[in-house]
Amino acid sequence: MLTLRLGERWRTKGAGPRDSVSLEIEGVSLLPAVDEVDLGQWLGGWLEALKAMLIDRAATAQVSLEAPALELCLLRRPGLGLELSVVSLEPEPRRISSPVTIDLVELRRALETATRAFLRGAAESGLEAGQIVALERALREATGRAISPFPATAQAPWAFSRSLEGLRLELDDRDGRTTLVSRGSANLAALLTGGGLWIDGATSGQPPFLAMMGLVRRRPSAEAFELGLALCAALHERHAGWATNPWVDALFVRCTEGLAALRPPTPALSDAPPPRPPGPRGEAPLAPVGQARRVTLSPKWSRPVALGEPRGRIALSKRAVVVHAPHAAHVFSAAGKEWRRVHATRGVAATGDGDLLVAHEAKLACFSGAETSARWLRDGSGLRVGPSLESLDGRWLTRLGGRGALALETFTGREAWRFDPPRTQRAVLSRIGGRLIIGTDSGDLYGLDASDGQVRFRIRGPVASPWPIAPLQRDGVAVLTSSSQTVVLRFAALAGGVAGQAGAVAWTRPLPLENASAPLVVRGKIFVAGRSDNRGAVACLSARGEVLWLRGVPLDGASTSLLGFERGVLAVDGRGGAVRLLPDGDVSWVLGGLEDALTQRIEPSLAKHVLVVPGTSVRLVEPTSGRLLAATPREPELTDCAVGRGLTLFTYAEAGALTCYEPRAVLSVV
Repeated sequence: MLTLRLGERWRTKGAGPRDSVSLEIEGVSLLPAVDEVDLGQWLGGWLEALKAMLIDRAATAQVSLEAPALELCLLRRPGLGLELSVVSLEPEPRRISSPVTIDLVELRRALETATRAFLRGAAESGLEAGQIVALERALREATGRAISPFPATAQAPWAFSRSLEGLRLELDDRDGRTTLVSRGSANLAALLTGGGLWIDGATSGQPPFLAMMGLVRRRPSAEAFELGLALCAALHERHAGWATNPWVDALFVRCTEGLAALRPPTPALSDAPPPRPPGPRGEAPLAPVGQARRVTLSPKWSRPVALGEPRGRIALSKRAVVVHAPHAAHVFSAAGKEWRRVHATRGVAATGDGDLLVAHEAKLACFSGAETSARWLRDGSGLRVGPSLESLDGRWLTRLGGRGALALETFTGREAWRFDPPRTQRAVLSRIGGRLIIGTDSGDLYGLDASDGQVRFRIRGPVASPWPIAPLQRDGVAVLTSSSQTVVLRFAALAGGVAGQAGAVAWTRPLPLENASAPLVVRGKIFVAGRSDNRGAVACLSARGEVLWLRGVPLDGASTSLLGFERGVLAVDGRGGAVRLLPDGDVSWVLGGLEDALTQRIEPSLAKHVLVVPGTSVRLVEPTSGRLLAATPREPELTDCAVGRGLTLFTYAEAGALTCYEPRAVLSVV
């Protein structure tokens, strides 16, 4: 028999009666001695957990005891079984005993008995009437519905292992519990998998996630922090819901800040400019005019970044630098001063100025730059936003859950319009004049009026449209591509285009490319890169859709990006290789790629007549000759880079470091 036992000598302190509590099975307590617990909060926590499992159909739930730092972790099993694990967080995370399986029907009966007994004496013990009513309501909700068996889920077993200099971590998830998580879930039960952590050959005997939390607290070292980050990355790849789990986020932040503290210190900026080296041979700052002949990069400042999820992006402006992901953002000033860090279960949308839309379960807030308070706050209504945010005619325009578009009034947050396309999981938003073009993974192209969100036309394509639309006068050029085929089409985005009526297709042209890049329009010519005959290739089309030439290039065609340069193009791939193609398709120069490829595509850029080539080492290249000017240190975990004013370079590594490099150069002034 399961019993929730409350003490009999209630002491009133603060909000309500306090006494000892215990959880017993057949008279054996599953908890250590627990005294001075707020009985109303204790029972309320159990009722909330029971309601989540019975009404919300949650697979996990949790009851917390703050004073002894205990977490009671509940995990639904197929049928009516419930796995209970008691975790102590002090002095370091550990599971007190082996998991116990209890019956959900017995738990509800025991909880109902304990709550009714508490309510009978609550009024005489100083409990406020509002708390009594809240407990009675929670009891009715938790016990007023029939218990249905939990369905069995067929999940493939999952394992993860990693070794680093005397440390070895293994996760063995045989029953698929690491998939029983939802966005916003704060529960620890799904992290208590099999496996272990071995330190110099000796095992900890605890679940690997708890052992990892204890290791980074007890023995902080670079190896321990890197192992913790590898564990967080593996969980993110396993299920997207771990991106907003506070336990995984806490481990990620701990490891990120630990690695940053172990790095050699980089002096921060001061208000006074740095002193110039003495003598005439000292390097001069980058001049506003001229062509670079030599560039050196020196670290200006470095800051730890804690997003809690992988593959963050950089957005920057003259006054701010923002590192953001779908559910988090970290905002810094251009001088490296931290302004804000936000984390939201339903998404975060960010601009380079530091303006943020933060969507929680019940509210949507807007923050601006370094302001300490929200600009406005409104009912969230279950909206999912992000990750990009832009200003459009006095409104904020963002993505609606990564698949549609949402327009909000900038100063009030009032919703102007929304568009949520059917049969869509991922969409890309582009703008041509007053027309918004949304390309979907189902191959549809929607043309929306930016003022009211009304759909003006729809074009159906054979495969997905994964890239933004390239403008060509009043028309748009789209690339529809997959691993098997590529189609380029030109259509009238605005009335009066080549095809006349908005939405009319002027021409379509299939290309022998796989995984093609975004289209690039340079002086009326259209360039597309991709993979052809198992090698990289670049195609050039005329404005009428005629294929002018198709050239093979020594690049990885599946990750190639294009930049326009002097009527030709610069092609860059994910390994940091680059090729310059002249207008007739001839190769001018080739820059070899690096050994390791980037984990995600980073677009190259041109600044101050310098080509910035992303890779595990970001390289600066003179675009006319292909001469290497400078390079950053190797960073295998590089996630994004961006170029600011005067060729200032910002890099973000997956380990959580945002670094600012200041260029110093000798110029040939023209």
